Amino acid sequence: MLESNIHRFLTRQVGHVPGNTSVKGFDQLVSECRKLLRQSDAGREILTSGDTALLAARKATVLRNRVVHDMWLLDPLREDWEPPRWNTFQRLSDVQESYDSASSQDLTMVVDTHTLLMRTRMRLSGLFMALHATWPADRARVEGSSRGDTMAGYVSLMTDRFILHANGDFDVT
Repeated sequence: MLESNIHRFLTRQVGHVPGNTSVKGFDQLVSECRKLLRQSDAGREILTSGDTALLAARKATVLRNRVVHDMWLLDPLREDWEPPRWNTFQRLSDVQESYDSASSQDLTMVVDTHTLLMRTRMRLSGLFMALHATWPADRARVEGSSRGDTMAGYVSLMTDRFILHANGDFDVT
């Protein structure tokens, strides 16, 4: 997971391990990464863009969890000529074996969530690459290239300013 790699990298860069060494869940992982990012020596642009990318990852994961963990039952009231729709039921966290009322979904939600997850992965890749570019061991290699253009590309990725093609290629906008 890219988030775990970012967490490990930031932990090394900041120079300490947070109080709780084992991260329990994705939300906690994002919170720890945001905290470590603020404590790092990364520039302001990386801090704000990286924080935006991490928050987008949190949002995308919430939607992913709805697709994966909700109960999806085919809508019995739809007509044969209508496209398939499902009634989705979200488990209530405070009541054992209980579900929230149904909401109607189609496969568009699944496709949109997949697209959001793919874009979010690119955004986090931008953060990971930007952190490596600012890390002292990697800084000399990046400074030998056109550092400004390289960092601008990473920031564009983190802030969702890119076109993602179906084959996984991307163009920074």
